[in-house]
Amino acid sequence: MKKKLMIRWTLFIVGIAILTFGARMILLSDLGVGGLDAIAIGIAEQLDYSIGMVIIILGIILITISGFLRKKFSILPIGTSLIVGWLYDLWGTILFNGLNSPTESSYIGYTFLAGILIAPFGAALYISSHISMGPVDYLMMSIREYFGLSIQNGRILIETTFVIIGYFVGGPIGVGTICIMLFWGPILQVYYGVVEKCAKRYFGEQT
Repeated sequence: MKKKLMIRWTLFIVGIAILTFGARMILLSDLGVGGLDAIAIGIAEQLDYSIGMVIIILGIILITISGFLRKKFSILPIGTSLIVGWLYDLWGTILFNGLNSPTESSYIGYTFLAGILIAPFGAALYISSHISMGPVDYLMMSIREYFGLSIQNGRILIETTFVIIGYFVGGPIGVGTICIMLFWGPILQVYYGVVEKCAKRYFGEQT
């Protein structure tokens, strides 16, 4: 029992680390970031806060909205939001802040492609751990339950809303943002299906 719990927590932490690493790669590509990151970066630049700090604040707001949709509130996603924001800033400090964005179009494309393939895999890992979910994924699952949407459609709806807000707060919106809006959901759904199937096989149906 303890071994399985440790494995769940490992999936949770490693998943968030992979998610935030992928998000940093997307930012490094300079093609545009995901909707929530665009909002966070735009606000952080205006208020001179760290991006991770703004991510945490936005996360609490999204968790509150999710609570209204589910008609119940959970504090666990707030803890996840804190970890996501902290790891996002940590990756920047130890690795990405010292790197320059690639200038050749091929390297730009490869950097963005790596990010958009890596980050959803991290999300699938920590969601499948069933420890807790991050604010965006918690909202996505809440919308899925409330409106009966698929993960793919729920994510597209969320990203579209975030992109509009991110544009108005001056976040880095670009062609990469549109790609994330269209493809993050389908990529996550594929990863989640595989990882969840493996998790159920190991942990049993009650994951």
